[in-house]
Amino acid sequence: MQDKSINGALLALRKQIIRGKLDGLANVEALMAMRGADLPRVMPAKRKDVARKGHMTALVLEVLRDGSCHIQQVNEFVASKRPELNGKDLHKRTRNTLDRLRRKGLVVQDFGPDGCLWRLD
Repeated sequence: MQDKSINGALLALRKQIIRGKLDGLANVEALMAMRGADLPRVMPAKRKDVARKGHMTALVLEVLRDGSCHIQQVNEFVASKRPELNGKDLHKRTRNTLDRLRRKGLVVQDFGPDGCLWRLD
């Protein structure tokens, strides 16, 4: 294992301990000091726009259960549930989720006179 990987794992463990108010911080910092790894002075706050695992997928599938819709309609639904996302991030995450679901065979993209519609497969 590379030194960079070990140091990264120790930093991640330190972050978990601090955020979760767990025991063992002194041990992790001692290991980092032994390895010569720099300790960050300030722990960055956890981003507020981070979704729980599978949350975007669940939201997209929920809106598509009611029938076919345009990506803009999916965006509007997701925006109502995740107001902390700005327009650009919202569209990017929705599009990536739809593409991932399409590759898995769960949704289909239809092209018709109304434009591009997404639906459950």
